[in-house]
Amino acid sequence: MEQFHDGHHVWLRSRVHGTYLRADDDGSSVSLHQVRASVHAAWAVHILHLDGGDILMLQSAANGRYLAATNAWARNSVTLHDLNRLPSLTVGWFAVRSGSEDDVLLRHTSGRFLRADDRNLIVDMFDGRRPITRQWVVEAIPPRDSIPNLPYSSTRAFISGCRISYVRASPQGNFSPTAWRWFLFNGRSVFYLRNRLAGHLGFRVASDVIMCVRAGFFGRLTPLVTDLPPNNVTMEIVVLTARTIGLE
Repeated sequence: MEQFHDGHHVWLRSRVHGTYLRADDDGSSVSLHQVRASVHAAWAVHILHLDGGDILMLQSAANGRYLAATNAWARNSVTLHDLNRLPSLTVGWFAVRSGSEDDVLLRHTSGRFLRADDRNLIVDMFDGRRPITRQWVVEAIPPRDSIPNLPYSSTRAFISGCRISYVRASPQGNFSPTAWRWFLFNGRSVFYLRNRLAGHLGFRVASDVIMCVRAGFFGRLTPLVTDLPPNNVTMEIVVLTARTIGLE
């Protein structure tokens, strides 16, 4: 798995279609898309080191959730899951070098392989036919020294009753597990959500609020820079202060 480095970001391009693996706006599904210049197409590498070998986990840069496939053999859907236990077989993958190119096959812990089927993604057993549909090109994303600006929305799309659980972290990024608070947020705008959190936490300048989503108890913190999904699923947000070492 030498093409995947813990903490780095990558794009994953289907060799057969030339399209990129993308986390969809709904926060739970994945698809293929031609555009890679989007936070939805970026994946953070999370390597879990175990005695029996390393397990690859791919975390969406858009919502912090992990690329997953159910272990039930009757279902082949590929989704996004929170990381609430370690190790998690649902979000575990192995990268297998494929052919003479730098392509990889992504083998799920269930033994099935990630396959690009037109615009859809499935996991199934590899029977040796059409291997190119299971080949992925790993493209490293250059690191950046700042968090992307939040999209400004002039309208507030009405999504009723999204529960926002939040906690303020120290400059070192630490927080007390008993310090969580919550409120109900109507809408999808991440811009307005930041303003709301600034008011709750007493920030004088809203732009000093850095929101990081935590997708599950063991999920790594991911800066929240996209609008909320069109549903009322609870979100856990850890708030950091801009220009503190908690962002490093």
